[in-house]
This record gives sequence, C-alpha cells and structure tokens, in this order.
Amino acid sequence: MKLSDDKLTTGAVGGFHFSAVRTDTLGAPEYTLVTLALDRTGSVAGFADVLFKIKQTVVEACRKSPRSDYLLLRVIEFNSAIDEVHGFLPLAEIDTNAYVTPHCTGLTALNDAAFAAVSATRAYGQTLSKQDYLTNGIVVVVTDGDDNASHTTVSMVAAEVKKAVQSEALESLRTVLVGVNAAQLGSELKAFQASAGFDQFVDVADASAARLAKLFDFVSRSISAQSQSLGTGGPSQALTF
Repeated sequence: MKLSDDKLTTGAVGGFHFSAVRTDTLGAPEYTLVTLALDRTGSVAGFADVLFKIKQTVVEACRKSPRSDYLLLRVIEFNSAIDEVHGFLPLAEIDTNAYVTPHCTGLTALNDAAFAAVSATRAYGQTLSKQDYLTNGIVVVVTDGDDNASHTTVSMVAAEVKKAVQSEALESLRTVLVGVNAAQLGSELKAFQASAGFDQFVDVADASAARLAKLFDFVSRSISAQSQSLGTGGPSQALTF
C-alpha cells in the first residue's frame, strides 16, 4: 500500500492487532469503516484466484460509489491465524496491484476473524469519534466453512458485536456473513450468523462467474447503502442477494 509508516497508527483489541490511517491525514468530516475478511483455508485452495479477484473487485466497486471519498477500507485474511492485508485506508491510497493470490492452507478460525473485524472497527471508530468524526461501519466475512480453530467463542463474538452496535463511537454497524461453496455447512453458517448476532447470512452457493458477479454487486451495494445511511441515526436496510 502507498502510505508510509509515519502516516499509520496501530491498535489492538483482545489480542488482535490492526492498523489505520492517522486521523490528522483525513480530509472528510465523516467515514464508513469497511472491513472485508476473506477465508484462505485449505478447503478454498481450489478457488484462490477467486479470493484474489474478490479483493480487487470490491476496491474497484467502492471507488465507483458516489460516497467513495467517505470510505476507509480494511482487508484481512484468515485461516488458523488472522493476517491484515492492509488496515483502514482511503481508497485512493490502496494499490490493488499490490494484492497477491492468497496461499490457502490450514483450519478455519471463523470466530477469531469475526471478532477481529468487529473489534477493530469499534476501536478505530472510537478514535475517530474522539476527533469529532461521524462514523459507522460494515463488516463482510466471506468463508466456506464453520469454525474449527478459534481462541474466541461465538458468544465472545456476539458480545463484541453488541458492544460495537451500542457504542457511541459508531452511529451504526452492519454485519454480513457470506458463504461461498459452503453447501454442506449452510446450516452451521446460519447458526453462526444467529449466535454471533450478525445481521445477515448470504449463501453464494458455488463460485461460478455468474454467482461471483452477483456477490461483487451485493457487497458494493451493501457498502454504499451503509455509507449513505451515515447521519440518519441508524443502519442501512439489509439488501436482497
């Protein structure tokens, strides 16, 4: 990514670290914090190129939004560990040519990924709020499987989601779980969505080109809708996939 280290700040919540652009480099009065969390476990090795395309396409879709100047995007990837591709950055500072095809291996720390995504959104939202920025957030977690490697529990995820929703730092938070090629675990993912307090579960089914095109459209529309809701006092409405 383009930003030098002196223009970034770091933080940690629950043992999970994150980075973000320093508030004194920002120019807009309000921001929607977007987090994209992508599964890169061994079971998705067959469509690693799809995950790579998701990263690039979501950025490009966000850039086409009329609210693009008011978005800060963070991308993380997860298997049994959580790795930050980049922290919360303005779209203009994200170089999609620097993205690489993920090396897919290991188990699925879905709880940890969801917790890390939501907690960082809340923590950075609090930083922005103290500087008088108006903020809300949207977290999109894309996975093909149920949790089998996390340190956190689903109840801890639910508590963090509740804390973020009730936080005065964020005007609202929308959370979306996306299942890709997860036909055998659809019921488990629906159970996770309910237990973790996520707003919506979307089943993309297979990773066909047509389905992925719908996914890109759904994610970009969801991000735009949440950004457009900023200042209304509540979250955007769930969109139909």
